[in-house]
Amino acid sequence: MIIRIAAYVLIMLVWSYFRIQSLLSKQKNKEAAVYSSLMGISSIVGSLLIAGVDVPSILIPFKVIFEPIGKILLMQ
Repeated sequence: MIIRIAAYVLIMLVWSYFRIQSLLSKQKNKEAAVYSSLMGISSIVGSLLIAGVDVPSILIPFKVIFEPIGKILLMQ
């Protein structure tokens, strides 16, 4: 499993490096920054998923906020 995670991260790093260099050569600095941050987050989450770690959903805060409101509306 460690080899798969290392291979995944290595492929992501190589792909990101060449893509960011391409963006920087076109003077697209903001796009390169956004791309690199998104690829960094994707690499971390992808590595965790390959390792079998249960990654919490981003919908949990919305569920906590809107579930009581929905229950109140349904009770009326």
